[in-house]
Amino acid sequence: MKYAFIRSHADQHHVARLCQALGVSRSGYYEWRDRSPSNRAKQDVQLLSHIRAVHRQGREAYGAVKTWRALNRQGVRCGKHRVARLRRAHGIEALRKRRSG
Repeated sequence: MKYAFIRSHADQHHVARLCQALGVSRSGYYEWRDRSPSNRAKQDVQLLSHIRAVHRQGREAYGAVKTWRALNRQGVRCGKHRVARLRRAHGIEALRKRRSG
């Protein structure tokens, strides 16, 4: 989180000052910035595309558990908490029905 903050504010302030204020080393920031995405992050990107497809197929009515079950039926192996985390992080929510009355 600190490194992402530094990246987002690097055009407004000196990186050295931001690192000092947040208590991190400049070398650590540059190492983080230049590092390639982890295998887990790459898998999350793939899983997110599957989640979005199931979300559209289900007319945006599925929650995390139904999405997870649909993914497992399609042969996409993943955990329900991981599906919930990715949905939450990317703002994928089920449409809620309005009560008539």
